[in-house]
Amino acid sequence: MCSKVLSILFVLTVLFCGMGFNLSAQGTAFTYQGRLADGGTAANGTYDFQFSLYNAATNGALVSGPVTSFSVPVNGGLFTTNIDFGGVFTGTNYWLAIAVRTNGSASGFTTLQPLQFLLPVPYAVFANSASSLLGNLPATQLSGTVSSAVISGAYSGGVIFNNSTNSFSGAFSGNGAGLANLNGSQITSGTVADARLTTNVALLNGTQTFGGVNSFTNRSNTFIGNFFGNGLVGWIPVSVTSTQAMANAGYLLLSSNLTTVTLPPTNALLVGDIVRISGGGAGGWLVAQNTNESILGNFSGYSQTSWLPSSVGTGNWISLASSASGGLMAAVASASGAIYISKDYGFSWSQSSPGNTVFRCVASSADGSRLIAGQASSGTFYYSTNYGGTWTAGTSASANWYSIAMSSSGLNAVAVSNPGGIYTSANGGATWQLQSSGLPASANWFGAASSAGASTLVAVNYAGGVYISTNAGANWTSQTVGSGGLSWRSVTSSADGTKFAAAAYGGGIYTSVNSGLSWQASGAPVANYEGVVSSSDGSRLAAVVDPGSIYTSINFGSNWNTSSVPSSVWSSICGSADGSHLTAGVYGGNIYYTSSSALTSTTVGTNGYLSGPQFSALELQYLGKGQFMPISSSGTFWAN
Repeated sequence: MCSKVLSILFVLTVLFCGMGFNLSAQGTAFTYQGRLADGGTAANGTYDFQFSLYNAATNGALVSGPVTSFSVPVNGGLFTTNIDFGGVFTGTNYWLAIAVRTNGSASGFTTLQPLQFLLPVPYAVFANSASSLLGNLPATQLSGTVSSAVISGAYSGGVIFNNSTNSFSGAFSGNGAGLANLNGSQITSGTVADARLTTNVALLNGTQTFGGVNSFTNRSNTFIGNFFGNGLVGWIPVSVTSTQAMANAGYLLLSSNLTTVTLPPTNALLVGDIVRISGGGAGGWLVAQNTNESILGNFSGYSQTSWLPSSVGTGNWISLASSASGGLMAAVASASGAIYISKDYGFSWSQSSPGNTVFRCVASSADGSRLIAGQASSGTFYYSTNYGGTWTAGTSASANWYSIAMSSSGLNAVAVSNPGGIYTSANGGATWQLQSSGLPASANWFGAASSAGASTLVAVNYAGGVYISTNAGANWTSQTVGSGGLSWRSVTSSADGTKFAAAAYGGGIYTSVNSGLSWQASGAPVANYEGVVSSSDGSRLAAVVDPGSIYTSINFGSNWNTSSVPSSVWSSICGSADGSHLTAGVYGGNIYYTSSSALTSTTVGTNGYLSGPQFSALELQYLGKGQFMPISSSGTFWAN
């Protein structure tokens, strides 16, 4: 065979195996028919053929094969055989390579050239089943119903489902753009974005404004948190010392210092709006006003008080004391040798025994029944248990007693001498004990004060500072007050012993609202202060100046008013527990008395304010035209 020249003239014919069967039963084999020439003449005999499939006419890659057909008869050059390359015919162009040898020859196959391009007939195998059709089929070629099992993929064109019976089960993904006439009642699950809801729909965790009229008629409705609105006020905790109020809000003030709450400006208010104040902090509160604003009501204040001279006449009134009500008072004048008693708030006075004794200080119990008076110039104490009707000399060391203070019961007392030490009594002034723990051996003590129960005591050393005891005088601690070098003349305490005020000659007035842990300069001007007194809650203060005037404060000393009194050598002052009654003495003059004025409104404008102590509360309602009025309150509050 190697010396022969083989050539083939072929006609490719595809005959389907099982030609008479259903199309779906077709295989992948096809019939190949050709003409073989051997040495230039038609071949006769038996030959072996080998077929291979390539993807190019030259230098192509083998796609399938080789497939060998053995003992193929050739008659007059013609032969027919079956070839099966498998399912490779998918529409791609292929070329057929043919090799041949004589049947039974030990020689290899001779490959014929060129490769033969396959005509379209074999590609009919590709369409072996309509159910496995590959490629693009025009929609116009489809008829009947297409099974849902074979419908999938993405549809980029518009699809219209206009039959009202259309339904979807399963998940629908996409952004939903273009949906129209969507009925909200058909939404049964999931979450609708907040942006798709109107302002009248409440959001579970959002902030919204309801523009319409909304009613909650079910009595079981509850709100957790604060609800702000006209007449329904939520509470805002405030720990700082000033805040700007807004309409229909409540402010729980927690600072240990005075807290100022400024009312909303009138252009931010509607008639009926509410502002609430609750004084939880030790420093109390002050309601400040804006221009043209005022608060209408029945208040007390010092701004319009009148000081009147008493009937006692001229004397060197060096010390005064008052009962809690202010109705019973006691006074001593140096060099006069007597104690004077008033039973009508300081208007008229009568001399009390003993006489011919020079006294420097006097103190009273809360009900005025117990009195203690201290002598000057190496003297002793006298005490009374019957409103000054009779007096008894106590047992104590001789000293120049300068100041004395009593508990509300009158059984406990503290006294200081100048010079000397600090003494305490637990039996109404009958006997006295010198205290030394934490104290200098001797000092120029000028003032002393006591809490209602006498557990807390405070004393001032003229050039040595302020001292406090929290165990009825057994131990004392020195306080850091001011910048040092102050000449302390007087001190006062609240009933609970947590609030103090100390006055310095040639200095100012300093206050503490936390039991002396810290002190701050008050708003009082620098002056020669001789005496200071406070209300039982510590919020209202009054002080006298030598020479000068009388100053009053209704808010722990933050703001002060000057009283309308003659400029004199004011030497002493006392007052009732609520601060409504005050009495002051002039050295070389008379005793003056006053009662807090009844006010029907605060001062109009920014100088006006309302003030209250700790544990007081106030609710103000806006009336229009810059006016507010209290509609509920708890505790006491004063106005300016």
